[in-house]
Amino acid sequence: MKSAFVYLASMLATLSLAVPVQDVAVARSEPTDLPRLVIYFQTTHDQSNNPISMLPLINEQGIALTHLIVCSFHINQGGVIHLNDFPPDDPHFSTLWNETVIMKQAGVKIMGMVGGAAAGSYSTSTLDSTDSATFEHYYGQLHDLIINFGLDGMDLDVEQPFSRNGINRLISRLRSDFGPDFLITLAPVATALENSANLSGFNYNVLQTDQGSNIDWYNTQFYSGFGTMESPNDYINIVNTGYSPDIVVAGQLTSPADGGGWIPTADLNNTIITLDQKYGQIGGVMGWEYFNSLPGDTSAPWEWAQIVTEILRPGLTPELKITKQDAERLQAAYSTSVAANGNKDKSFVKKPSVNYMKWVNA
Repeated sequence: MKSAFVYLASMLATLSLAVPVQDVAVARSEPTDLPRLVIYFQTTHDQSNNPISMLPLINEQGIALTHLIVCSFHINQGGVIHLNDFPPDDPHFSTLWNETVIMKQAGVKIMGMVGGAAAGSYSTSTLDSTDSATFEHYYGQLHDLIINFGLDGMDLDVEQPFSRNGINRLISRLRSDFGPDFLITLAPVATALENSANLSGFNYNVLQTDQGSNIDWYNTQFYSGFGTMESPNDYINIVNTGYSPDIVVAGQLTSPADGGGWIPTADLNNTIITLDQKYGQIGGVMGWEYFNSLPGDTSAPWEWAQIVTEILRPGLTPELKITKQDAERLQAAYSTSVAANGNKDKSFVKKPSVNYMKWVNA
């Protein structure tokens, strides 16, 4: 456990030497990563409780991923932040965090997402507390998480009542503490940006007025009955409400197993063509979530990203460089993750589902 995370810490400390850094002279209103291809990485282990690798998203041909969002982080009253069911520094996640280092080396921005369907993160007992000491306590946990794991940004998925003052305070602190290049995004349902059905408690049109200069984009949920990309109508309605197309990322389910409102990528393609013709370019596409994305499903979930790259970002595939030392460290991290899950089959530990040594090319 210790060696895997020592490696992670040492790599994070030197990332600025290996990862392309946005020129600080470039204004935040002039993004260079459009249109974005964003994928949420929530299911970190397969049904046998073995780590799922994210590296095919940069190693497989024809994928131009821009952002990967590790999720879901939950703030727990009276406790510590969890990534799904474990603290984020649990050896359970050794593979995940060591692989994010490689993703960054390929130019992918690694973000976290806090909130989601589970209540608690934005309650009046945590981040929405009117007691400044309480807010500072729980915000401090989030702040330390960002530092400790070298996150490039934070996605605020508010699916419980959260006050206008609370969301403004949180966004302002993140921007103040982490500077202009730190990514701050939100994940509203599409109807919330149309000034209609809303899960967050606050009004997004008012929030855009209050904090628009501090918000990079919206990972907008066009599914679950709150909107669809089957036609361009909902997206157009959002732009007509006052949102620039470059900050509206069209969120899609990657599989009907993930909820209601899934549409085939062929339908998405038709809608994107229409929107590109109308606006020149949109903010991008987001996929929820990685592990079972169609058409490859759990055996080849990266195929969804290949298809969407052809729709959004053809010819922009980054090149992965991995050394033998990288591969050895990833192998050790995988062994740590498997051991943390109680799998003592040593022959299995020597043969992870991803052959890291096969990827050595530098």
